Order: sequence, then C-alpha cells, then structure tokens
Amino acid sequence: MLQNAILAGASRLACPATSTLRPRTRTVARAEVADDRYPKPPRGYSERFNVIEKSRWESGIPPVMGAHLMASGAVAPLSTSTGPGTGVPMIIDYPGTEVEVAVSTFTNAKAGAVGLAKLVVKAAEEAIAKKGSFSLALSGGSLLNALPAMHQLDAKPDFAKWHIFYADERCVPHSSPDSNHGAAKKAFLDGAAIPVDQIHAIREDLSPDMAAKAYQGDILGSKACPNVNGIPQIDLILLGIGPDGHVASLFPHRPQVGVKDELVVEITDSPKPPPERITMTLPLINNAKEVFVVAMGKGKAEIAQRALEVQAIPGALPAQLVRPTSGGLRWLLDLEAATEINPELWDSARAHPRSIVPK
Repeated sequence: MLQNAILAGASRLACPATSTLRPRTRTVARAEVADDRYPKPPRGYSERFNVIEKSRWESGIPPVMGAHLMASGAVAPLSTSTGPGTGVPMIIDYPGTEVEVAVSTFTNAKAGAVGLAKLVVKAAEEAIAKKGSFSLALSGGSLLNALPAMHQLDAKPDFAKWHIFYADERCVPHSSPDSNHGAAKKAFLDGAAIPVDQIHAIREDLSPDMAAKAYQGDILGSKACPNVNGIPQIDLILLGIGPDGHVASLFPHRPQVGVKDELVVEITDSPKPPPERITMTLPLINNAKEVFVVAMGKGKAEIAQRALEVQAIPGALPAQLVRPTSGGLRWLLDLEAATEINPELWDSARAHPRSIVPK
C-alpha cells in the first residue's frame, strides 16, 4: 500500500551557486636566470597557478598571445583566447532552475510494484484520452522486476494504443540474457496485447553507432512522440538507478552525460558489462511528460539519499541531472530504500541540499 503519497515537502534538486575561488599563492624559490632578457618572477609568483592581472594590458587582454621565446628556449604556443574563460559553459552542468520532486514510499517492493503499475496505467489513460496513444520508455535492471504487476490490476489497460521504447539497451541479440528487450518481453510484454510494430526494439545487426542513429530515427518518426520544445516527447520514462547514481546507461563522468545535440548515443566502453550499448540522452529524457525513478530494496538506500539530498558536482550523479523541463519527476521507494532520507529537512534552506552523506 502507499505509505505516503508525497513525503513532507518536495525535494529540490538545486543548481549550485556559482562561486569564485581565490587560491592562495606562495612564493616559490627559483634559480636565477643568467640571461638578463628574462625578468625575475614577480613577488607571490606560483608555478601552480597562472594568474592574469588585468592591469598588465591597458586595453584589456590581447586577442592573440603567445609565440614568444620562453626561458627554456622554446617558443610558447599561440593562444587566441579573448578572455580568461569566464562565461564558458561546462560540458556537464546543472540547469539554472529548480525542479520539484514528488517522492512516493511503499511498505515493501511488492506494494511498490503495484503502486508503480497503477501510476503507469493512470498516465496511459490520460495520454490516450488526450492524443490517442501512450508512449512508454523502459530501462533495464531491477526495474523490470516490477512490471509483472501490470497484469494483476483490476483495470485492463488499452494496450493496443501503447508504444514501447527503451531508455537504454545493450547491443546484444534479443535472445541474450543481457538484452533489456528480452527481459521486458518475459516480464511484461508477452502478456500484453501491444502490436508488434509498436514495440520499438533496437536493430540487432548494427554496430553501436549505427544502432543509436537508427533508434533516434525511430523515435523521431513515431507519431506517438509529438514534437514538444523542438524534440520528441515521450509520455512516461521509467528509470532505475545504479549504486553509482547512473540512470539509463548514463554513467558518472562519462561524455554521454554531457551530450546536448543528440537524442540517442552509443557507448562502446561501458563500465558495467556488456560494454556496447545505446542510451537516450538527457535532452530527450528531460523532455518527457513524466519521469519516474524507481528504487526498491535496502541496497538502494544510500544512493537514494545521495541523489535526493546531497548536492554533487555536475556529472558525478547522473540521476541528479534528470530534471524534466516541463514535465513531472517522481521517485518511487519502498521503506527499505527510504531509510536514509530525511524529508523533514527538505524545506530548510540551511539543511538541504546537504553536503554530507550520513554514516
């Protein structure tokens, strides 16, 4: 049963404040330069930091620097920088807005599976009533264990209008035990009357890069995913979360986390086997109408607390970068997974987001 629909307030995944670090410099002893053409280092000089002093140039930083003879006898590389680098966006960064997170808790994983099934069916009914179809993206792992509950509900979904996609998939045959599609068929799809042409599995015969391009084209061409904000919108994306904070196949500090101009990308060196995969990117995930992050069991307690309450550097916890731009975000936890979170502190600006992980 549903323990509490939304825990005492909504968690806010906030954009960390921008700050300027002023590193302390120390005087470094340096050997005297025999050649008088090279001046001694200024007082406070540090080999660790290259500090630009605005007063050094009357008209500002020159558009071209470098190409001068250095004390080592080598010529300095040419630089065309027009400034010290401020204002340059990071490869991976947080959006400049907060997002409200609804957190639902259930007594145990079985109750959580039923609760998830009811929420999915409700989303499907709303989407079908509005546009005549429902698009659902699944990820792999333990999340798929909750899907059989879909067939235990009294309400019978209109599966003929469902369209199934995968938030990520391993580049293996569908018959492989590593295939998300194969696991989804056994857990849920084989018992649902969803037309075969509305179940969008990846091409087994393609390389990862070609499979990613083909799958992106599949999503772009689907009438079940209307164009919203310039890209397709999936009605509901279901994500699990790994112990390292990865969602779909977006792993911490990997370049795929920072991709902004593609909807689906390939992975050839996944830190978790199998190494070759494709994954939806954050722009597509965050354009969804709704995103559910599902974490059940004691093994998810630490990462759930970190993702919901501890502000990480961008890219360190990909789950924190799941921030729907115009849709809703909901976490579904059982009591074991919720043991370390502290919702009573979520409305306290001083206590949340916290910067420590509880022991």
